[in-house]
Amino acid sequence: MKSSEFKLLVMPYSDRIYRMAYRHMENREEAEDVVQEVYLKLWSMRKELPGYRSIEALAVRITRNLCLDLLRKRKTGREAVKNERIPVGEEEQSPSDNLERKETGKMVGSLIASLPEPQRTLVHLRHIEEKEYEEIAEMVNMNVNAIRVSLSRARKQMKELLEVKYATWKG
Repeated sequence: MKSSEFKLLVMPYSDRIYRMAYRHMENREEAEDVVQEVYLKLWSMRKELPGYRSIEALAVRITRNLCLDLLRKRKTGREAVKNERIPVGEEEQSPSDNLERKETGKMVGSLIASLPEPQRTLVHLRHIEEKEYEEIAEMVNMNVNAIRVSLSRARKQMKELLEVKYATWKG
């Protein structure tokens, strides 16, 4: 496989790979290093790539595994999701709206970061990347029902954490 063919197969996923790496590593330089490592791994597998049903799923799996390996080495596997940004609408926002949106994003990010692996990855793929259950199943090698159960438990855990934080803040 020539480099031009490789670029056509792999480059469309570069943004998604970077975002996932950034959410795990919480650092731009480390995320860029992970993306570079993913490309190196994929390049070394270039002859086998046409045999894969989904190169995107392979790239996501490699990215996830590299990030988890690095986090284990650092022994800081607790924080893997950076504060999530909430999209801003076309209209101009007041400073209080911007502050509220920023605070909500921080809260959602910390709730997702508090989830154990693989729930954190599943929430990321389903709610951040907006993947379908079948796509997620292929990417993480789980069956769809197990993914649904895990996501349901993750949402429940996030809701409980939110209720505890709200009760602490309120009272």
